[in-house]
Amino acid sequence: MLYSMKVTGVVLAAVFAAGMAQAGVAASAGWSFGMPDTGLAPSFAKAEFFTQMQERHGEASDISMQSYGITIPFLDPRKTVRGNTRINFQLDAKVTVINGGGTFRLHNDTLYNFALPLTFITTMPGGNSWTYGIAPELSADADAFSKGWDVTAYAYYTVKQSERFSYSLGLAVSPRFAEYTVLPLLRFEWTPTDRWTVSLKGYELKVMYKATDRFSVGPFIASRGGIWSVDTYRGDRVLRVRSLVLGAAFEYDFSKPGQTKRIFTAAVGSTVATHAQFCERGSLDGYENHHYKPGLYVSAGVDFRF
Repeated sequence: MLYSMKVTGVVLAAVFAAGMAQAGVAASAGWSFGMPDTGLAPSFAKAEFFTQMQERHGEASDISMQSYGITIPFLDPRKTVRGNTRINFQLDAKVTVINGGGTFRLHNDTLYNFALPLTFITTMPGGNSWTYGIAPELSADADAFSKGWDVTAYAYYTVKQSERFSYSLGLAVSPRFAEYTVLPLLRFEWTPTDRWTVSLKGYELKVMYKATDRFSVGPFIASRGGIWSVDTYRGDRVLRVRSLVLGAAFEYDFSKPGQTKRIFTAAVGSTVATHAQFCERGSLDGYENHHYKPGLYVSAGVDFRF
């Protein structure tokens, strides 16, 4: 654990120093800064719904969830640039409501997540790029704000293998993940034909078929959930909820000629496995674990982040 904390400190310091160096260059060498044309309007919004799921063993508890998230950009990375480096700064906000019954109960069923990622993207020769940044984050219920702070640092290198295939490799560091403080990052996008696209982004793998110039559909498998500091009868604890979801995704491009992409997204499917766990901060050993049967998953959103 001590080694993990040292690694965390070194990586966070390195990313912070890199960001400050970029900021210093910006001040002295004339970055061009620009806000999005839409001002501070959200560039992304999404709602997700998980129907009630019964516990697998003995049905001692049940759980259902709803989450609502938005992204508000403070800078447009297409306008905020100097040389071959772009900068992005935004607010990611999400509210999750967890309804529990039986032996699973929360003092506050409304959980909050706010993050301010500051990201630098440096383009290399051949179309490859470095992306790195830092994101202070608050993830807690209303009574545990003081214990819900965290800072995540991340860096990954993107290789544009061809016009049809690119991939990214990197690391993310976050003290909130305890023994798993350092996490690998893997992303890719493969377009084997003009109609098919296979992509892995975050914790979601999708295979999309472009049925028309505007409409795409295909299967996906994804991990959903979150980590929060919450108030319990034992005091402040960490709540982890992880759900594996399998289903069908839909995308519709409703942008007008001359506009960047504006995508309406929707998905419907089933949770395959859902795990809710309370544990001490800094430990992966849960003192209260719940495993749930499948439930219905539905989501819808709009995405202007292009």
